[in-house]
Amino acid sequence: MENNPPLQVSGQIILPGYELYNEKRKVWNKYVDRRPAAIFECESEADVISAVNYANNANLEISIRGGGHHLAGTAVCDNGVMIDMSQFRKVTVDEKNRRVYVEGGATLADVDLETQKFGLATPTGTVSQTGIAGLALGGGFGYLRGKYGLTCDNIVGARLVTAEGELITVNEQENPDLLWAIRGGGGNFGVVTSFEFLLHSVGPDVLAIDVMYDYKDSRKILKELQDYMESAPDDISVNLSIVRLPAAPFLPEFLHNRRVITLTGMYAGEMNGEEDGIIAPLLSLAEPIMDHTGLMPYTELQKKLDPMVPDDARLDGTSLFFKHLSDETIDILLQDIEQAELPMVMVQLWPLHGQMNRIPSQDTAFAIRDAGYLLIIDGEISPDDPAKCSEWMDSIYSKLLPFSSHESSYVNGVKVDKEITRKAYRHNYEKLVSIKKRYDPQNRFCHNHNIDPE
Repeated sequence: MENNPPLQVSGQIILPGYELYNEKRKVWNKYVDRRPAAIFECESEADVISAVNYANNANLEISIRGGGHHLAGTAVCDNGVMIDMSQFRKVTVDEKNRRVYVEGGATLADVDLETQKFGLATPTGTVSQTGIAGLALGGGFGYLRGKYGLTCDNIVGARLVTAEGELITVNEQENPDLLWAIRGGGGNFGVVTSFEFLLHSVGPDVLAIDVMYDYKDSRKILKELQDYMESAPDDISVNLSIVRLPAAPFLPEFLHNRRVITLTGMYAGEMNGEEDGIIAPLLSLAEPIMDHTGLMPYTELQKKLDPMVPDDARLDGTSLFFKHLSDETIDILLQDIEQAELPMVMVQLWPLHGQMNRIPSQDTAFAIRDAGYLLIIDGEISPDDPAKCSEWMDSIYSKLLPFSSHESSYVNGVKVDKEITRKAYRHNYEKLVSIKKRYDPQNRFCHNHNIDPE
């Protein structure tokens, strides 16, 4: 360590024992408690290069923090270098060419705020505090997926610091193999300092779907929704959530501790008078408890689910893709929800269709292009019995796995596990391994759904 070259940095280097150390190593999932050897708070590409060189000289692994929102806490590592990009978040819109240039620490809210000034958007996710980098590198499901695809599908370029500390350009002309890999392959290949995304006409006001149903109608709702999605237009994308509401002061008393189903999403088509008829079946899947469907700013819709993702969460979770929802799948899911002895369980079922499923599975690292549903389950870890949550997650995952599509999970919503990673990338896995061997043969970037070069 004494022979390391001098570091050229504009941001801070935070070491164990420093005043900010415990604060800076925190991530969204408060159950994650790891202690890096050094935290580089980067404000420039030169800072990122210095951090990678430091890790190489000290023979340390690297974790990369964008928004720090991954369930598994992949942003922070034990005894390695944590590259904190959270101060590196400039967003620049090229209105003429419909491109947006986004630094690696930006959040979805940062991107939406700038692009909506021009009535434009790139597909992102549905919780505004999420970091764009982790979301995009792992896939990226949002309310524009049916019409414009996943976030990763809209990456057309990037700047990336490799494991050797070299800053390179990534696009169709330069390092095209890396462009393919970062469209879903995660942070395995380097530190993306900036992205170039496609932009599309969206907003500023959109028709937001926001309806709440009673859980007692769950089977009817799931069947009716599945029937609707068989012929749904690309303009429609919705997320279904099942949750027991808290006894919170911002909720009316009749909803306290009540299990409900919410349907949140948007209609992204032209407002020509036909939109009300198109979305009407979604508002009458059963008798609604509440219906707040209507026009609202796109930026407001993008923040609508933020309260469901509290900052003090202690969570475990899992995910699976399905081609369709069989009666047996629904039975297992609902029975396990009802029997779960956890402080909180939130189940999300996202219908998948349209543009995101038309892209050939070999065209990007993201391989799941024929699924009809994505299931994401989050559960709160009890401080009295922390093992209970992970045991329940493993149990429901095992029960549903035989009914899933290719036994595949969404890497942005599941624990880190070698077999889960391999199944997620399916036939693309070996190509990812070959690219990993080229750009990170020592597996310096391993705190992720890791593509092991060995």
